[in-house]
Amino acid sequence: MKLLNPPPGLEAADVLFDGGSYAMIFAQDRWYSVIGLSTGIAIAEYQIEIGAAEGTIAAGAVSVVDGGFQYESIELPPSSTDLLSDQAAVAQERQTLAQVYAGFTPQRLWSGAWLVPAPGPISNAFGLQRSINGGSYFPHSGTDIVAEKGTPVAASASGTVVLAQQLYLYGNAVVVDHGAGVFSSYHHLDSIAVTASQSVTIGDLIGFVGETGFVSGPHLHWEAVIGGVRTDPILWTLGAVEP
Repeated sequence: MKLLNPPPGLEAADVLFDGGSYAMIFAQDRWYSVIGLSTGIAIAEYQIEIGAAEGTIAAGAVSVVDGGFQYESIELPPSSTDLLSDQAAVAQERQTLAQVYAGFTPQRLWSGAWLVPAPGPISNAFGLQRSINGGSYFPHSGTDIVAEKGTPVAASASGTVVLAQQLYLYGNAVVVDHGAGVFSSYHHLDSIAVTASQSVTIGDLIGFVGETGFVSGPHLHWEAVIGGVRTDPILWTLGAVEP
């Protein structure tokens, strides 16, 4: 969302969309905000407003259409599904990540299109609706890249490492804050090559492909998160998302 012609003297603005409020950032003589849409958002036309202290300063509409996500049913052995039975550990992991993604750096730290962080074919695309052992369908929250254990993993874009530790289902994980509410994350790593608070440049080594956590084989689970909402990381590689 961009505000190309802000009123003179504007000091702060927010985007109002689908019941949420999103802070705008000033850069390059314009105001902008990056908003993530959940795979579960209803197909409809939504009104958007930009508000400031003096009231509504711009308004418009956006249409959300069917994402065309595929459905898949898989069967996993107890050795894998037993991890899901520890709900306390699962809840703790979700809380840890939610706290990280609630952070907001009011500067854009990335520039240009993102890199795919590791070589290899995509085995599971973002948004795939998956059922495990006959359970409910839920969306795949990232993109899975199949690669051999030990394959280097690079930062998709420049930013600051805000998490570098072992998690429960995600295994060894790294999360990079790219500013403006945008994060990328890298999961199931064999080992981690960065530390929290470390600055990274696009292409820097952050770890190595592994099979830690809730997995059935070595691969990289890669996510792009905007304001706590998982989005398709591949879209960030197709062109620059900038003001």
